[in-house]
Amino acid sequence: MTELAPLAGGVEWDRVAEWNDTWALAVVFGLASVPWTYGFVAGEVPLWPAFIASATYYAAGEGVPALVRGYAANAVGIGYAAATLALVGAVDGGLLALSLAVGAFMFLASLHDFLPLLSFTPGGFFGYATLFSVDAAGATAFGVPGLAGATVAALASMFVGALIGLGTDRLSGRLA
Repeated sequence: MTELAPLAGGVEWDRVAEWNDTWALAVVFGLASVPWTYGFVAGEVPLWPAFIASATYYAAGEGVPALVRGYAANAVGIGYAAATLALVGAVDGGLLALSLAVGAFMFLASLHDFLPLLSFTPGGFFGYATLFSVDAAGATAFGVPGLAGATVAALASMFVGALIGLGTDRLSGRLA
């Protein structure tokens, strides 16, 4: 319980009352989200993967290394999910085949810590889950139908989201 004691405190009013990195990020991210949302929705590109990728960027660190590690992990997770859905669909496998495939790919994703490029392991899980949601929503991109279109949509949306993460990080850092 003592580990949680610092989290139980109230609002840090001294930080709220001054301009700082939190305020700078809030302003930049809030303003960037307006055209970002408008462009994605108007362009019929799924929006939520971009926000997931942006969050992946922030969780993976900062700067270009976070962009590369975060997006690489997202992209491999998307690839694993595409392979899962294609495999299960090809064998008309049902729930047991789906469960076995998910288990196998989650096993692989959990080993990413051994590969520096993919070492932000949660990013692989985020990418995996994202493709499942894009496919379930029937979203595609650039006129590519089916699972291939869902995969392209997830990859493209997450790539732009990762770039937005880097851009908002850099701009808010300058304003702080």
